[in-house]
Amino acid sequence: MNETAPAEAWSLHPRLLADSIPIIEHEGILYRLMNDRRFVWVLVVPMHGGAEQLHRLPPALRERTRRGMDAVCDTLDEIHAPDRINVAAIGNIVSQLHVHCVARCAGDPVWPGVVWGAGEREPAEPVELLARVRELAAGLESRLGRHS
Repeated sequence: MNETAPAEAWSLHPRLLADSIPIIEHEGILYRLMNDRRFVWVLVVPMHGGAEQLHRLPPALRERTRRGMDAVCDTLDEIHAPDRINVAAIGNIVSQLHVHCVARCAGDPVWPGVVWGAGEREPAEPVELLARVRELAAGLESRLGRHS
């Protein structure tokens, strides 16, 4: 799809829906936590029908998405003090535009390799997910403003 054309109806891709849980929604951007206890891994998903490439988003939404990515990275830095934050918009399996922001620490289960396709996802316990979501939501809200 030409992403500057009128947007198609938007819905979250079923795989993203199944593998992650909502943190907040803000200014047309959905922030979701991947349900994998091995990593603190946030998805930034512009809610724009047919969007597949960051550089093809309408300029205002592209800028909000980039600000959102910065807010996620700053929040991960503050909360987890990782050695690295991996940021990528791959889309080879799920073409719907979503940007991965993953806090990485030396000694995590796949360090220094990449997290994508590294072993089986290990779902977290609900109480652990809730704690992560609350912490991330507070950090994002302080940087972005209250969610919609």
